Formats: sequence, structure tokens, C-alpha cells
Amino acid sequence: TLDKKSQRLKRLIEDLFEVSKAATRNVAMHYAEVDLAALLKQVQYELADKTEASGIDFRWQLPEERMPLVLDGHKTCRIFENLVVNITKYGMPGTRAYITLMPQEHGAQVVFKNISATELDFSAEEITDRFVRGDRSRNTEGSGLGLAIAKSFAELQGGTFSITVDGDLFKAAVIFPVLPSPAPAPEPLDTPPSLGPST
Repeated sequence: TLDKKSQRLKRLIEDLFEVSKAATRNVAMHYAEVDLAALLKQVQYELADKTEASGIDFRWQLPEERMPLVLDGHKTCRIFENLVVNITKYGMPGTRAYITLMPQEHGAQVVFKNISATELDFSAEEITDRFVRGDRSRNTEGSGLGLAIAKSFAELQGGTFSITVDGDLFKAAVIFPVLPSPAPAPEPLDTPPSLGPST
């Protein structure tokens, strides 16, 4: 019991530290072209044990073609992981959850939809507040910061993060805009530059 509580406290401190850095924009961003479809497939594979154990039927609606965008791959992956884990913790077993990636004219949208196991008795606005879900679901291992981290990381990349609640239907939507491609690294010189006539 002590070990479980200490591990939960450790995760809470790490999450709090991370969301605090994001809120103050004290975060180093590493942009590169990433394939959103491949990134979601990676998350699907890495979290397969959790999704299968949840008793929820996850439906991944991903395009076959590549969907490249300029993003911070690590932080984008963290957004997706937090949202999928959120479904495994708070979704109703025996129902379906949908993860859908859709291209947009100026970017891409990823939508996560699931049925909540408990009544959603708080608004879409306050659900991304720090600790809300953790405070109201104390029987889970969550810190209540997962959605706040996802929102912060999406906004740091110029994107948007929105929550919609309709009865017991919980929907999270992340929209990423098209950003300029990172400048290519300079080509290495085959010969050293001339320094003028030698003396």
C-alpha cells in the first residue's frame, strides 16, 4: 500500500511539474515532420494491453495514407496517450470508443469519443481544470492532470483542444494546424572554405 501511494505521489509530482512548465511556456519544443496516422498507430500498439484490459472496444479509424504535419512528436504522442488512457480509466466497459483522424484544409483533427462509466456531472469547461477528474474519481490512479497536460501541449503547438459532453458521451477533439516545415540542416562542405591567398 505504501509503495502504491508513493508511486502515485511520484506521478502526481511529475505531472504537476509538467503542466506547470507548459502553462508558463517554459518547455523546449522539438519540431519535425511527423506522420499523425503512424503516430496514432504507435500509440495503439504501445497501449494495447491497457485498452484490452479495459473491456472497451476501441475502434481506430485511421487513414491508410500518410498525414504529415510539423509537430513535436514526443509531446503529440503524450497528448494521444493521455486521451487513450483517460478512456481506459473512465470509460464504461462493454461499450465502444472511437479514435478518428481526419484531414482538414489547413491541418488535421483527431477525435476521441467514449461513454463515461459514471455520470458526467461537471461542465466541458471545468473538465480540463487541474485535478477535476482526480478529485471526483478518487478510486482511480489518475492525477486529474492528464487532460490539462493534453490541452497545454496542443496549444503550445498552435493547436486547439476542446471537450464536448452530451449526456454520458465524452468527446475530446484535438486540431493541429499546418506549421512551416523546419529549415533543412546546411549541407556539409566537401572542402574547407578558402581563407584567401596564403602568405
